Amino acid sequence: MGSFEKGDRGARILKIQTLLQGNPRGLTLGEIARRTGVNPRTTYRDIRALEAMNVPVFEDGARIVVDPNYFVAPVKFTLPEAMALLMGVRLMHRATDEANPDVADAFTKLAAVLPPAVAPYVHATVRQMEARPPNPTYRQVLQTIALSWAGNRVVRIWYPGGDQQVKPRLIEPYFLEPSLIGHSSYVVARDRGIGQMRTFKLERISRAEQTGDGYEIPGEFDVNQYLAGAWGIFHSGEPTVVSLRFYPPAAARVSESIWHPSQQLRPGPNGAVDMTVTVTGTIEITPWILGWGEAVEVMAPVELRANIAAIGEKMADRNGAGSDRPRLRPAAPSRTPGKPSRPSARRA
Repeated sequence: MGSFEKGDRGARILKIQTLLQGNPRGLTLGEIARRTGVNPRTTYRDIRALEAMNVPVFEDGARIVVDPNYFVAPVKFTLPEAMALLMGVRLMHRATDEANPDVADAFTKLAAVLPPAVAPYVHATVRQMEARPPNPTYRQVLQTIALSWAGNRVVRIWYPGGDQQVKPRLIEPYFLEPSLIGHSSYVVARDRGIGQMRTFKLERISRAEQTGDGYEIPGEFDVNQYLAGAWGIFHSGEPTVVSLRFYPPAAARVSESIWHPSQQLRPGPNGAVDMTVTVTGTIEITPWILGWGEAVEVMAPVELRANIAAIGEKMADRNGAGSDRPRLRPAAPSRTPGKPSRPSARRA
């Protein structure tokens, strides 16, 4: 095998990654050294550099092994498939507000196998994402949970409780789900401490460590079914039937989309549209309702109607003419009145 000069360390490290990727059982330090033409001590430093690049390399007895779940086999895409992927890239771009080198690298590699008509737009999206402020903690948490999920390993996370005290928890990751609400990502997991399913916001996890314990996701678990009752991502209560009446012109906009799997639409009086959905709790649907402003009326349940009315009164008081706060220039009206953002996708 050919050797590398001293100045070719970057190429040598890439060679080591390729060697480990092509040898799932791993290679000894001496074997890697011979394949790259340097001594074992230099090879050891190169492997440490590979670890510093967040490549999950570890020792298995006398062998150096890379986590097999870290790589995905390359594929080629048709133009319609590439367009679908571009839309997914753009959605991911809108769902995050921090720089994530792993996401940028993934999209850059994706662009390399996409048709020329699509690839430049992926590269442009990557440039925008790279300009955002980095968050090394979030990146480490996401990578640890993602690899643990792929390898069925229990994760210890440090997460704030209801009293805002950060405490360690052992979780079994079942699924990772982004949400446009709050530009956040979540892990659906079984909390070993309480023996129940919970949803954890990744941005709130201050630390994550993979443990040596394994677990199995039940064969009957279906993330789409699990999230079907939630308006966004949270199971925050018992199933609740919510009835809403949308008045023109918002009624036409509501009729154009499927906002929730359980929704039922029917004509209302004077051009209105009545919507009924069944959701597990009303926490997430509340801001969505408020986003429609005066174009929506809550018909049921009475508790939600009262809550929306109370929030409206507080907004009117805070933004009314009698407020002693400095008056700002009114914002330009949106092109489509009463058009809020849609809830996060619930399909995997």
